[in-house]
Amino acid sequence: MLSRQVVEELRNRIEIAEVIGRSVTLRRAGRNLLGLCPFHNEKTPSFNVIPDKGIYHCFGCGAGGDVISFVQKTQGLSFMEAVKELAGTVGMVIEDRELSPEEHRRIAAKADLHDVAEAAAKYFEETLMVRPEGLPGREYLKKRGISLDTARKYRMGYTPEGWDRLATFLQRQHIPMELAVRAGVVKRNDRTGSFYDAFRGRITFVIPDEKGKPIAFGGRILPEIEKRDSNPTPKYLNSSESEIYEKSKTLYGLHWARNAIQRNDRVILVEGYFDAVSLWQSGVEEVVATCGTALTPAHLEKIRRLSRKAVALFDSDEAGMRAATKSMELFLDAGVEARRLDLQGAKDPDEYVQKYGGPAFEEALKRAEPLVEMVVRRTVEKEGSSAEGRVRALDSLAPVLRKLPAMLQVQMVGRVAGWLGLREEDVLGRLGERAVASPTTAAPSRWLPSKELSHLLWLVIHYPQQVAPEVMQTEPGWITDREDVLEAIAALCSGNSLPDVVSSMVDGDASTVLRKIAVQPALYEEQHAVGAARQILAKMELPQLDSQIAAIQLQISSPQALGDSSSTLALATKMQTLYARKVALAALSSRRA
Repeated sequence: MLSRQVVEELRNRIEIAEVIGRSVTLRRAGRNLLGLCPFHNEKTPSFNVIPDKGIYHCFGCGAGGDVISFVQKTQGLSFMEAVKELAGTVGMVIEDRELSPEEHRRIAAKADLHDVAEAAAKYFEETLMVRPEGLPGREYLKKRGISLDTARKYRMGYTPEGWDRLATFLQRQHIPMELAVRAGVVKRNDRTGSFYDAFRGRITFVIPDEKGKPIAFGGRILPEIEKRDSNPTPKYLNSSESEIYEKSKTLYGLHWARNAIQRNDRVILVEGYFDAVSLWQSGVEEVVATCGTALTPAHLEKIRRLSRKAVALFDSDEAGMRAATKSMELFLDAGVEARRLDLQGAKDPDEYVQKYGGPAFEEALKRAEPLVEMVVRRTVEKEGSSAEGRVRALDSLAPVLRKLPAMLQVQMVGRVAGWLGLREEDVLGRLGERAVASPTTAAPSRWLPSKELSHLLWLVIHYPQQVAPEVMQTEPGWITDREDVLEAIAALCSGNSLPDVVSSMVDGDASTVLRKIAVQPALYEEQHAVGAARQILAKMELPQLDSQIAAIQLQISSPQALGDSSSTLALATKMQTLYARKVALAALSSRRA
């Protein structure tokens, strides 16, 4: 197990805002940073980051924690894997003996596959750029309008014809062929047991992960090779999936496009590698592509973390229209506002920017129409205007219209009614009742502190040194009856960090409450912290005094006390002292901090 000191040192070295800012667009909101939550769909930002406390919390879904938990959740890593990932960025060495055997195996396996992918990428790049056998690749890129500078920037390469050029190269690098097979760059002939290259006679595209490490490749066969090849071969070929590469979760170019997506608050989604490269070369950088697979919820989850706006460039043929229709519901489910751009005068974005340039493409983006509008209109046109066609159209569109936000639904209901020649009431009747409960609404906490305790916790979190002397001399039972909260207060007053305290709390409700309180706007200025703590503690003590006074009054009026004057006098003296204390506390609690 890692020591708490090592974990705390890591948290201190890592800038949480920098890590989260790689996948969430954050803006300053007082002492906090605010953004759209990466863990649930929302249009109004409720995701808070407090850099000086090293935590994040979402008021929408309740997600929260420290920088380690954020990396765990967003990258699907275990605690130890996330620690190792973060430690590597700041030069900390986490001893392997602190890993479990399974965690060590997984990390080592992934590292080995990354090494193979990197070696293959360098071979492809060097072949394209400097080797004589790379000449066909260089000439092909020139014909397509892709400069070698662009190819170099995006790590494009070329693999010449021949069965085992890469396999031989990797063997010379002492890379086991079984590892190269697992990485998807080499294949095994099951009949002979020999190994051969997965990519031959192709322009290659490095597919990097979100940190820029190669994890897979795409390849476009050269036209002249395709023509003379007696065996039909796919124009585009993609790496097989591996321990480091899942097509359904990978977007080509996200690593290079991330900053532009956040800067422009939109993502342009294309279908091909050359589409993305040509757009990047023309200056349109917020572009990603699917890796030879259909759009998935996992793709949109990655997009949604960076922007809630997307422009999809599907092909204009029937297959492209079907893909657009199928993807629309995915966009709606993900909470991403999608538009569709029909590039008139070109078959795809690559051809368009090669013919007209980047500025013309930017201008064309202005006429992109809402994807839902295109799908609705196309459905209406497809089904026809007959009575039966209207019914089919409504039945087909009802599930889509139900998912629309209220304002957009009203707008689209009106358009559908107009296109079909129906009353809006008829369309609404087909829709039925809209769901009112949101699946992303956070469940209410089972424990909620009082206002006084909330304010005291805020002070302990933000000004522990100042208020600790006041808090630690107070009877714990007057503050709360929850032992875990009292332990958290004591730890914070002793100088423990908030992430350390929150991560050690067993009860999820209590840790959630603590994070919520921490991200609240400033309740008190530092110079007023001690006075505010005294007032809050006075308010907490007053009910206890009332209970003690009531108990003494019962004792004084009891038959036993009536026959014992000395006992009655002692009780009366004690009650007088309590009354005096109550008056003083009441005056203190009502005074302005």
